[in-house]
Amino acid sequence: MTDSSPVLGSALLLATAVLLAGSTLGLLLLRGRRLRGIPATTAFFAAVVAGAVFAGAALPDRGEPQQTAAPQRPGVPSVHKLHLGGQHMTVMVVPNRPGPNLVAVGGAETVAAGADRDRLTAGTVRAGSAQKWVPVNLPAGESRLWVSAAGAKTSIEVNTGARADTPAALRGADGPECAAAATGALVAGSVRTLTSCPSDSLAATDRSALRSVVAFLAGRGTRTAALVSDGSPRGKAAAAVVRAAAADARITLAAPTKGPGTAKAARPLIVVAGWQEAESTIRAVAAGRLRAQGSYLAPWLLTRPLLVPGAGQLIPLRYAPRTELPMAYVSALSALLPGEYPSGAGYEGWRRTMGGAATDDASSVRLYATAVMYIPGSPLSGPGAGEHRHKGTTTADWLPNGMIASVAGPFKEKGA
Repeated sequence: MTDSSPVLGSALLLATAVLLAGSTLGLLLLRGRRLRGIPATTAFFAAVVAGAVFAGAALPDRGEPQQTAAPQRPGVPSVHKLHLGGQHMTVMVVPNRPGPNLVAVGGAETVAAGADRDRLTAGTVRAGSAQKWVPVNLPAGESRLWVSAAGAKTSIEVNTGARADTPAALRGADGPECAAAATGALVAGSVRTLTSCPSDSLAATDRSALRSVVAFLAGRGTRTAALVSDGSPRGKAAAAVVRAAAADARITLAAPTKGPGTAKAARPLIVVAGWQEAESTIRAVAAGRLRAQGSYLAPWLLTRPLLVPGAGQLIPLRYAPRTELPMAYVSALSALLPGEYPSGAGYEGWRRTMGGAATDDASSVRLYATAVMYIPGSPLSGPGAGEHRHKGTTTADWLPNGMIASVAGPFKEKGA
């Protein structure tokens, strides 16, 4: 934290002087019998109270104090538990380095954060997450991060160290997914610095999962499919893998078909973009703005907001999300960041950190279908469910009120 002792010391001296002046004035008044009809004792106490009020005003306003904070290491995401404005909330700082950081605040509808208490930036919801996210530039070393919510304001001590090496992907659309992966490692006990993001490259296991999707479609006699990717290194590599597999299977790839149409005109839609582009695509399918005969999502798109809208989601995975180990990650995440959604990125970060303690992954891929049950009046199901993703239950589960069921597989690589 930046040293504020000289400022605080000066303020205390000023406050003491004001209080002494008020007391002295009261004593002088007490020696007289009345002051314009006011009893001397009343004047004395009024003067002392006035001095105390002015003394309090002279102290610097540091906001409502921070309640609790986890031990910090520069470069390791830090999580803080606060009680602000009568509400319990969590604040996470990623990557906790000098320069650009992402600050996630959960537990309040309207939040803001910043390094300057008088210039805070409002938090916004980002694709795939339940938190409110604020980009904040932090100085090197110890400083204060200011957070406001529920009509109150407080500051949090942060220590970013001296090395400024924020991963580039954290600053863009893939920032929340990167933070989710880091959080998964954090809840598993990792103290490693964050140096890369999932969207920086395409994992070998994801390559085989995408090829399995194409093999499944070919087995169903599909001859044309649509593909949505993005400009990230992972998105470009994933699109190349799908195109190569489709060419081998003699499947033609095209852009998604826009506008309403008959089911016969729809084609399978393969989505290998990041959370932001994938969410807008899935919402468009659910709303009928894009035609799709099922939405085949890349493994890293396993996160609740992408599964809730009715778009016929299917996703290739090497684990069953509701088995013991994935649910252990869900419970650990919920304890650290209540209300945050579990994700495939977070689970992979958790599993890698756990190492030999998390070996539930099968050697082959299965295709899972997801669907939310329609319960009249439920904010998490039925028409428009995707619009209510941040309201209602915060149950620690992958998909409350929904199913995640294996429908095909296991798929094996050629030659395996």
